[in-house]
Amino acid sequence: HLDDRLLPVDEDGEEDELGADGRIHFAKDKLYGRDEELAKCQELFDANESPAVVFLSGYSGSGKSRMVEEFVHLNSSTMKDDKSGRRPPILFLRSKSDSADGNVPFSSIGGLFDNIDKSASVEFMDMRDVIQETLGTDARLLLKVFPKLETFLNNDSMKRPSMRASFSSGSDSASISSSVVLSSGKQKDTKKRLMLALQFFFRTLSSRSKRPLVLFLDDLQWVDGLSMELIQSILTDNMIPNLFFFGGYRSNEVGEDHILTKSLQDIMDKRDEKGLNGDICIELKDLRQEAVGQFIADSLRLSYDEALPLTNAIFTKTLGNPFFTRQALEHLVRKNALYYDNITFRWDWKLQEKELRDLISDDLLEMVKAKIEHMEPKLQEVLMTAACTRTKFDAETILVLLHPKLLRKRQALSDMRPSEEEYKEEKKSLIDLLNQAVVEGLLVAPQAEKPTRTTVRYSIGVFESYEDTEEEYAFAHDKIQETARSLICDGDEFQFLERVGNILYQRAQCPLYGEDWMVFTACEHLNRVSVQYKTVPSEKEEETKADSLEKEKQSRLATLNLRAAELSIDVLAFPAALDFCEHGIEYLPTDDEELWSEKYKDTALNLFSIAAQAKYGVGDNTAAERYCNHVLGQRMGDNPKVTMIEALPAFQVFLDIVGDRGDKHTALVLCMEILSDLGIRVPKHTRKLRAKVWWSLKKIRKRYLPTEESVQSMPQVMDAVVVYKMELIQKASSLAYSAEKTYLYMLLNCESVKLISKHGLTDTSAASIASFANVLMHVHNDFKTSQRLAELAILIADRQQSKFNETQPLNTANGLILAWVRPLSSRLKYHQRAYESGMVSGNVNGGMVGKWYGLQNSLFSCPITLPELEGEMRAGIAETRKLGQPYVGNIGCILWQLVLNLIGKSGNPNTTKLIGEAMDETTELYQQKEPVLLGAWKSMALLFFADYEGGAELALQRGDLFETKFAGMMYGYDSILRAIPLFVMARSDNSQRTKYKKEAKKLLKRARTWVTKGCINLIGPHQLIEAEYMVLQKKAKAAQSHFELAISSCRKGNFHQFSGLSCELYSDYLSEIGDSKGSQIYLQGAIDDYRRWGAARKVDFLKHKVAHIAG
Repeated sequence: HLDDRLLPVDEDGEEDELGADGRIHFAKDKLYGRDEELAKCQELFDANESPAVVFLSGYSGSGKSRMVEEFVHLNSSTMKDDKSGRRPPILFLRSKSDSADGNVPFSSIGGLFDNIDKSASVEFMDMRDVIQETLGTDARLLLKVFPKLETFLNNDSMKRPSMRASFSSGSDSASISSSVVLSSGKQKDTKKRLMLALQFFFRTLSSRSKRPLVLFLDDLQWVDGLSMELIQSILTDNMIPNLFFFGGYRSNEVGEDHILTKSLQDIMDKRDEKGLNGDICIELKDLRQEAVGQFIADSLRLSYDEALPLTNAIFTKTLGNPFFTRQALEHLVRKNALYYDNITFRWDWKLQEKELRDLISDDLLEMVKAKIEHMEPKLQEVLMTAACTRTKFDAETILVLLHPKLLRKRQALSDMRPSEEEYKEEKKSLIDLLNQAVVEGLLVAPQAEKPTRTTVRYSIGVFESYEDTEEEYAFAHDKIQETARSLICDGDEFQFLERVGNILYQRAQCPLYGEDWMVFTACEHLNRVSVQYKTVPSEKEEETKADSLEKEKQSRLATLNLRAAELSIDVLAFPAALDFCEHGIEYLPTDDEELWSEKYKDTALNLFSIAAQAKYGVGDNTAAERYCNHVLGQRMGDNPKVTMIEALPAFQVFLDIVGDRGDKHTALVLCMEILSDLGIRVPKHTRKLRAKVWWSLKKIRKRYLPTEESVQSMPQVMDAVVVYKMELIQKASSLAYSAEKTYLYMLLNCESVKLISKHGLTDTSAASIASFANVLMHVHNDFKTSQRLAELAILIADRQQSKFNETQPLNTANGLILAWVRPLSSRLKYHQRAYESGMVSGNVNGGMVGKWYGLQNSLFSCPITLPELEGEMRAGIAETRKLGQPYVGNIGCILWQLVLNLIGKSGNPNTTKLIGEAMDETTELYQQKEPVLLGAWKSMALLFFADYEGGAELALQRGDLFETKFAGMMYGYDSILRAIPLFVMARSDNSQRTKYKKEAKKLLKRARTWVTKGCINLIGPHQLIEAEYMVLQKKAKAAQSHFELAISSCRKGNFHQFSGLSCELYSDYLSEIGDSKGSQIYLQGAIDDYRRWGAARKVDFLKHKVAHIAG
């Protein structure tokens, strides 16, 4: 790319300006022929559009990388601000795709932080607290993609137990895939969490960095799918400021069906939808002859006219491609057609233009090949070996590939063990060869800060040394790598690849040097070789030695592909994981008896389980279920070959599949079946179940209730089987709650608390404690203990810092428990936190539930007016629909329609009918699927628009449906909303009077109990129904006293709706007893309170009533 990194340097570090060493010193510090393209980029950069996007396309060698480097250089040296006259240099992060890494998840973007300078590292350290506070333990997901960030983001609390580690340390089962660590959420949800964490990271990086952020991703023609998804999310995010993005790709290798083509169109379409400007596509065509001529003239220190014959010859062959222009010049030097004249001290040639042209091959890569073949054989072998790894490599790995005996003894392919001296000699020889390749322009040595003194981790041992062992090199161009690999003889290629693959596999297992890319590269090579040399088993009855060796080889390949699949599923790379699983399964025996024998069972279990997860992850539930059945089928019969614990990962996927079908009953039955095998027994008969629940509750309250002190000392559970059991209990508890299986729900929560007390905390412990507190409050009316446990659940959520998992305990603790004993307005911040945690972590359902809890509480606690609340509800419904949450949206629409009725925008003249813009109460959706919540908000509409008869009839009809739902504070308010019309109608002369009175007194008794227990949010409304009861009892003074207490208490608590209702009902009572003046005063008070609430329709309703009285 005409890059100054390729320039050879003499011993004194100064360039030989004249080229007396026989090498061309190519021109640097100048970019040729790209002024127009640079100007377009500069114009976009100066416009401050963000995120700004530039896609550079062009043939290989057209200079895409060099142009970006020049852009960064120009803006780093000339940027200024208004105050100091200088702006900090650009923060430049770059990565590139590798043709060998196509199946490696996030390989295209994973190298962005491989070389972070000191100034950037300070910025990352400054961002750490913000990232960890917002993402919590989901910050650990960043390290899966950018392991180099571990120094800045890592934290012990970010570790999570591995199922494999649990069994390898002595459990009663064999190894189970580490992919089961994702059991805290569906695979799809976890992938969403990962993408959101990455997106938030770039938001933070771009917004908090004190300098412009420039990202450059090169060779996107080889981009992997996950990197492309992340790129799309970043470039279409209008919350990422200060970002300038370059993407480079080869236009001739990207067709209409290429992933990049489709993604580019999607990016542009989404940016248009969001009104994002500042995106251009630039095609870098080959340089014009004038630019090529000037480059050649500057490189040879000649004038343009002097170099013109040489320019014409080279341009005719290379057509202006910068990379091949350089190769052509070097080729002519090797052919002695272009030489440095030591007499005239200048470059010269004697051949005519046509003769020069004939020396340059039409196959331009042949020039590169000839250059490598011109070098000594040892260097050729080094380059061929390096070409079989990846574009960027370290010297130590190449050393081991060339000399397998240098592997650690326990991993070596032979019994030879070299001495330290032999190692150092071989290493020095290799470094000399690699540096020679750098001088020749074939490799580059990225500049990195060298350690002052380190403990050198040699392959053969550990020694103290001042030497640097982290020498890293990269091919100067991928065409050079491609050419070097082509030098491997066709007949030897597969043997060569097999040797490299086997050694890389061995090295990948080294805890000091093993890297994930080695596993993927070894897989690629060995899978390719296996297909080429696939053998047919012997037809003899007895297994031959060759058959035995082949089986061992196939077994090793299956294990290797399993490891690659584990690495892929760990970052939710479903297609890659599936590909490795399918390869691995092909290497396993086809005979079921042999497949599930002790020799192959562990590998088969993990391959089928991960394949099921991968298929589920890409949305192919049918194929996922088929893979699950391969495992679950082995549990059938009298002698099952797979234990329940071994089958857990497959069961987990199968549970999710059943859940997606909406078959919650089957999912619950399956959960209970698994839990039964894990030791959680549930009586089948209702009477026995009820007895066990009460016995368990008594035992829990006596022995297992956690305290703040005990929680502080509880460990994080590291046994993955226990983690899975506790998470499965929580899942079954949620299903039992939805199915209204109250006693099963209670028993499961008791079991959760016992396990927490015995083993410690997991990500779902906070939700379990909150659910148990819910049981104590609504079954035992134990407000004191449930309040303490709810606060403890929030404390645990704070400690766990799992944004994905904290939404449920926050919603349960605040919406169902603490809302009874704490001011409603104090709970709003926790509902907002649940919403924000859900949105940032991908737990959309939990987040939206938190949002609607907050909106529901706002309706009662009145922190804002109804019109303001309606605006938030309208936006919330739109967001809910966009995020695909129909259940939450349907519930929200009921509340929204009620608010529309109250403010006079219902769209229908009947204020007590929930029909209008938001919903239609007469539809089947609400009548059959949401009768409880529809009835609650319908009761409120009837009460506040004074349809007491309709409210009383509905109250009798509905009964106590809320009680079985553990509905929290809404249950309390619903009891008030039902009691008031019942009392009003009980003192009227009608046939239902006795029923009204009986039901009303039951609700009053319940309200008294709640207030006595400490429910501060019902104090005012409770006084109101006490007043109505006194009216019914014809105790005028007591009634008036309670009305006054209700009004003052509601106004003190900012409950405008209940203070208005109290004034309105008191006005009616005063009118009944003949106090018309008092009646008018309190009626005006009601109008004032409703006006503060923002209920314009209700205000108009009362104004008509005032006018009627006055008339």
